Amino acid sequence: MGTIQIMTGFLHIGFGIVLTTLTNVYTSVFVIGEIPFLGGVSFIISGCLSIGAEKSPTECAVKGSQTMNVISAIFALLGIVAFIVDLNLNGLYRSSYYTDLVLLAGNGISIVLLTFTILEFCIAVATANFWCRATRLSSNEAMLIVPSATRVDLAVPPAELPQPPSYSEVIQGIAWKGAESALGWLLG
Repeated sequence: MGTIQIMTGFLHIGFGIVLTTLTNVYTSVFVIGEIPFLGGVSFIISGCLSIGAEKSPTECAVKGSQTMNVISAIFALLGIVAFIVDLNLNGLYRSSYYTDLVLLAGNGISIVLLTFTILEFCIAVATANFWCRATRLSSNEAMLIVPSATRVDLAVPPAELPQPPSYSEVIQGIAWKGAESALGWLLG
């Protein structure tokens, strides 16, 4: 999930730059509030810390990742609100063909970024929750990990299963049925 956070951060920064160039026509609360850049950087940092905490789960790395994921969730929530405001502000204003194209492009970018911001919010909250649950355990408690292996009872003898036909038997059966079909067609 950390790599998704990192990619979302770079996506926010890149599309934030594009939205910044459209500000002469496209009114964006998202860009005015510097959310694409601050949010994008926080998403990248929280993704890096999540990956680091997963590789070597020290207490400092886990708490750092947890804190950054909470900050990222806050930025994602602000971004969701800003995108909704942006789409409401720019959805009704129409004046010329050029303005329509710029507004269409801005609204399209806002919708894509809104989708990724909702994804980032869900990931940040889930990761922060996971790290919170992991840090609540005391040093004397163990985390239960249930393997997904099936249970085999060695006292019960294995059931005799019929063996599948060999390759040559299958091929001969197909050839014989084909010959019967062709012979029936010729005679019939």
